Amino acid sequence: MRLGKTKKSKTVDGNLLLHRRMIGLEQELYLDRRKCCGCGDCENLCPAEAVSSTEPVVDNGTVRKRVIVDVDPEECTFCGACAVVCPAKAIAWRENERTVPNVITKAILPALDEAIEVRAEDCRIECGLACESSCPVDAIEVETETGEDKERIAEVRIDREQCLYCGKCEPACPFDLIAVRSARSGVVSFRPEHCLPSCRACTEVCPTGALYVQDDRVRLEEAHCIYCRACAVVCPATEALEVRRERIRGLPLSSELWADYQGKLVSAAARIRLIRENAARKRERAFRTRID
Repeated sequence: MRLGKTKKSKTVDGNLLLHRRMIGLEQELYLDRRKCCGCGDCENLCPAEAVSSTEPVVDNGTVRKRVIVDVDPEECTFCGACAVVCPAKAIAWRENERTVPNVITKAILPALDEAIEVRAEDCRIECGLACESSCPVDAIEVETETGEDKERIAEVRIDREQCLYCGKCEPACPFDLIAVRSARSGVVSFRPEHCLPSCRACTEVCPTGALYVQDDRVRLEEAHCIYCRACAVVCPATEALEVRRERIRGLPLSSELWADYQGKLVSAAARIRLIRENAARKRERAFRTRID
């Protein structure tokens, strides 16, 4: 591969890999198409307009063809913005040994304000490893050991690069030892009376299982929704489902670009609110500068 030239390839399982090598610098962008929910956030946010996606095909209430995301190697700058905002954690970024994207290290975008805490020292084997079995992406691994003639929980490991912060593990824990904070907030308007008969398209793309089938009906557990809006992309009944993402919380950052970026990913009303909040911050800084 020529130095500085981005090479695009597909892995044996159909996933996408972009690779660029220069003197002293090696960069990779990996898209796991099995995890991709087709929400379109990467395409909406990409500052280089390097990301494109196909339209889904829904037939008789089933997703026949999922959204396929592609990245133009000639346009991609390896900024990593797509990896920061991907709600399904389908995109991984690497530069040499670093896995934190440049847009974070250069304070252009913040790390998302999301967390999961487990009081593992208080865990008891009687839970039946409920947190591990409830996780939709296998991000929780519980290690057990036998001591003093009985089995106990030795460690609870969380893969934070895979965790969707959907919170399904939190109510699953019978001893209330897990606390989850999601960066995304919003509102889902679900009107099942408008669903097409036997349609299950939304449940097929929901990455957390917040939309599921019970008693032959689609149901919603909004507490576990990460507001990715993948369901709305494939829903053939426009009146049945609406997802309004109101905010994506990031850790404190002085960059004004985050408000602009976030405005591309939230609802129209939330975008107006962000514009007003950003303008108010600018006026306050200008006022303080004059006083100082």
